[in-house]
Amino acid sequence: MTEQPFILGVNYWPQRTAMFMWRQFDRSSIKEDMATIGELGFSCLSIFPLWEHFQPTPKIVPPAMLDQLVEFLEMAGDRNLKVMVTLFTGHMNGLNWLPPWMLLASTERSQYKVFSMDKVRTNKIMNQYADSEIMEAQIFFLRELTNAVSGHPALYAWNLGNEPSLWSIPPDDFSAELWLQAMAETLKEKDDTIPITLGLHVKDLTESGGLKPWLVAQYLDYLTIHVPPHRVSWAKDPPDAVLPPYLGCIVGWLGKLPVFVQDFGVATEPVFSKADSRGLKRGDDFFLVSEEDSAHITAEVLTRLRRFKMMGGFWKTYGDYHPSIWDWPPLDTSVSERFCGLVRSDGSPKLAASVLGSNPAEPKEDEVFAEWIDLPEEDYYRDPRQQLSRLYRRFREYYSFD
Repeated sequence: MTEQPFILGVNYWPQRTAMFMWRQFDRSSIKEDMATIGELGFSCLSIFPLWEHFQPTPKIVPPAMLDQLVEFLEMAGDRNLKVMVTLFTGHMNGLNWLPPWMLLASTERSQYKVFSMDKVRTNKIMNQYADSEIMEAQIFFLRELTNAVSGHPALYAWNLGNEPSLWSIPPDDFSAELWLQAMAETLKEKDDTIPITLGLHVKDLTESGGLKPWLVAQYLDYLTIHVPPHRVSWAKDPPDAVLPPYLGCIVGWLGKLPVFVQDFGVATEPVFSKADSRGLKRGDDFFLVSEEDSAHITAEVLTRLRRFKMMGGFWKTYGDYHPSIWDWPPLDTSVSERFCGLVRSDGSPKLAASVLGSNPAEPKEDEVFAEWIDLPEEDYYRDPRQQLSRLYRRFREYYSFD
């Protein structure tokens, strides 16, 4: 069997409109960005139709938004780029982005606040797996989108959600399976050739609830794991070029499917005029490296993702965000998010862009499932938090990454 080529992708938001791109659809800048993305060597990009913008009420998906989505696919296709469309974008860059009909009147203290109706809120979120009306609304949403774009040559895959466990956790495995089955069957109604994935978070590997790789794998064509933007307690201090391939190996082992590693990449120290440095306050999330260090880390990560037979890798963000939108959420509080791009805010490429086409080491036949995995999957799930950190240490030692 011929081995599939490694897919190099990037998450896309425009630099001057960020998460509000669908309400401020700037065709000329998007066309320019598609040209740059192709020139940098990417073959695929991931986009995120924000749920509130595309389904403001349970039974309305604005035709104008669907037209913009089709137009975006056209612009990407013109540059020979494939597009992964993320469907339920409830979480993005430190905020949960949800339509108002997903929110309850009560408030709650949670790790992530909600952005809805142009305001950051603390409303409690309805459970998308347990509420029948929410389930019906999601099915309606999927049918409207698939009717609009299925069959488009630029459409590469559907992504069911961007880290959905950060805003809604299934009450039990049965509820998760019902949801996954309903969503997958709906997507396959129109075109059963488009693959389906789902963006897992690290907590899906460590918590008793959530969307476990073995469970979601029954309904997906491949798995996607997101690399956490900040340090996890058991890993090396950031930036950690071992963490992305390690997480990919663990997810592939547990789910028995090919794996995409998404959101790798680190924020770099910005270079701009003194006037543009306004508002650069060091928050709790503030962690930047030099462009030289970022290029070195990028080369290591890409080599290892290929070495361990990942299906592909997606860089965290296309470009640094322009200073004119630093006061927009979530950039107003998440300082590092402003500088995670492969191009600077003026559009010029960073040093990391030069290593995207670096030649990887040849993968060894049994490297992914080597002796460093020393237990069966059922034993892992007896104490997943402890096992994830223990296997990480074994992974580093086995391949002499220290």
